Amino acid sequence: MKLLFIFLLAFPFYAISQKPMSLSEAIDDSGVVKNELFIRGREWFNENFKSSKDVLQISDKENGELVGKGIMVVDYVFRYLGERKYSTDVSFQMSLWVKDGKYKYEMTNFIVNANEGSIDFGLLTDANETQKTVPGYNSKKMNEMFLSIKKGTEVKAKLLIEDLKLKMSKKSKSADW
Repeated sequence: MKLLFIFLLAFPFYAISQKPMSLSEAIDDSGVVKNELFIRGREWFNENFKSSKDVLQISDKENGELVGKGIMVVDYVFRYLGERKYSTDVSFQMSLWVKDGKYKYEMTNFIVNANEGSIDFGLLTDANETQKTVPGYNSKKMNEMFLSIKKGTEVKAKLLIEDLKLKMSKKSKSADW
């Protein structure tokens, strides 16, 4: 009984100790004023957040803040009687802050949303194992899928970030007309 009590006390701390997966970086872009960086960032959001599920929630030019929620389709592998490839939706939040000569981005809240044929793993964390259980799947298979989705999410997120950096390094289209 004491062992069960100790486990129940320790389990919440284990769950809390996991940090949500996130990517962020501050980038110097000397010589570029805040207004121009804001326009470039807003153009990037407009080009990449096109569906009705992708939403630019904050566009505050005065404070230099852009925040949006998006969804990316992530491919993952499941091995059971051969290798099978599936896709799942992963929602995320993208924040961008700009000021004279620099900007900072942050991608957070990566959430695996169940769609047909996939499993709702919820918030992606720095853990290498999932606490999610599904009847008929052992923990090894669940962890394999979880890690494959995490890897696919990281690859897609880094591609988006590279696209953002490219956009932020080029003069905005609206400044020319």
